[in-house]
Amino acid sequence: MGASATRVVLADFTRIEGVEAAAIVSKDGFLIDMVSSGEISVDPDSLAAMITTLYGASLRLGEELNLGDLDIVILEYKNNYVLVEDVGEALVAILASRRAILGRVRYELKKQKDRIRSVL
Repeated sequence: MGASATRVVLADFTRIEGVEAAAIVSKDGFLIDMVSSGEISVDPDSLAAMITTLYGASLRLGEELNLGDLDIVILEYKNNYVLVEDVGEALVAILASRRAILGRVRYELKKQKDRIRSVL
């Protein structure tokens, strides 16, 4: 049996230098699929719940401050990045080390948005 369509799309993200994990999360906090490069250890169910909470809080902040539509959430930590983007029916989360080129990861996320939507 071949890999699922979501797994194939997510695996493409982990081929980008520095990307350690890519996940598709439902907007109600459940993991749809996740691929990890093995460099990061994360509980997928906890990640899904936290990503949904983070995205919801970011939406509310934008609404409260009249900032306009939310484009992407990017968190920068000492050693890692977390990017979260709405793809319609779900959210895509990318976890990357600081060796990743943030612009490249963001570009690929935007470029693959329609492809992700098509596999959901």
